[in-house]
Amino acid sequence: MAKDPWHPAIRREQMIARELVRQDRPVSFLQAPADWRRLRSDPANWWGHLTRARFAPAAPGVRVSERSTVLPGSRGPLAERLDAALLGTVLRRSGWDADVTAFMLPWEWRASRAVRGRVVFDCTDDWARLLPHARRLPDQLRRIAAEADEVVVVNPLLGALFPGRTPVVVPNGTDADLLAAPRTAQRAERHAVYVGSIAERFDVDLVRALLRALPDWTISVHGQLVFPDRARPAAERFRALVAESGGRLTWCGLLPRDRLAAVLDAATVGLVPDVPGRALGQSSMKSYDYAARGLPLVATAGHLEHAAELPPHTAIVSGAEEMAAALRAAAEEPRQFAARRRAWAADRTWGRRTGQWLDAVLGRPVAPAGSQRSA
Repeated sequence: MAKDPWHPAIRREQMIARELVRQDRPVSFLQAPADWRRLRSDPANWWGHLTRARFAPAAPGVRVSERSTVLPGSRGPLAERLDAALLGTVLRRSGWDADVTAFMLPWEWRASRAVRGRVVFDCTDDWARLLPHARRLPDQLRRIAAEADEVVVVNPLLGALFPGRTPVVVPNGTDADLLAAPRTAQRAERHAVYVGSIAERFDVDLVRALLRALPDWTISVHGQLVFPDRARPAAERFRALVAESGGRLTWCGLLPRDRLAAVLDAATVGLVPDVPGRALGQSSMKSYDYAARGLPLVATAGHLEHAAELPPHTAIVSGAEEMAAALRAAAEEPRQFAARRRAWAADRTWGRRTGQWLDAVLGRPVAPAGSQRSA
């Protein structure tokens, strides 16, 4: 039960799915649901996926289906029960018979009653920080803690969300293909890059102040805008920053995975300019991407320093002045720092992470995250 669509296939769940297939384990991928608003643009598709999955091949060994719902289950008690009931109906009518079923959204957990085999919860976010209006989250997480065969978290901080349980920590990882990609671009001078979703945690005020502090630098931002409807003002603030930057901040939209290496190789430094309070409890996939290409990482305080997963020579900063100083220092760092980051990333490939994840969900002893064990 994914929390994102299959396309673009760049998220944790897609990376794990790809590695499972490489281990001869086929994957059924049920996408996050589209709510009633889909009726406006594609009513036949919405109705067709309301009570039954319609799986189709999406990649070797992977079949994917859309799903529909009336309201997002995070909206309240009634929405949660209705969404979970619809999901349970979809699973029963679709003959769901997986050996292991992984849920990622806590408000979908009630539907786990419709599943046979092992049922696990893979937690990638502190949902209470991201969705402060979702008041029933503590009850949902307690239910998961009591009922799940296993709970996996990407960051040790998330373990406290599941009372009475000691979840298994399996952070995100490195794309081996990105590690192996040839270098086709020369590193630019005084150019920072951000690759990832642009949401409320992207600190617009910090980036504006950074541009003022570094008048000879440019920044490119690659990723989708994923602001919810309630956060339209935040989305407009981001667009306004792009417009007022005079071309020094460019928003390039979604970056195809096959172009990622070239974009990172052409940058001086990789940024993670998150609002600290919204970043706690996460495992930043972009930090592994940056390290895979040897790119220096400058990040605001938040999830990284709590995850025990810092690439070598990462700068954790507070405020625009510290971030500007860290960017200048990164531009002058010794060459061997890049090799150390690449070696760090190579020890944390998705193949190894998926081996740890699979051990956890099957109830086997788990190798510590970051160990040298091969999947």
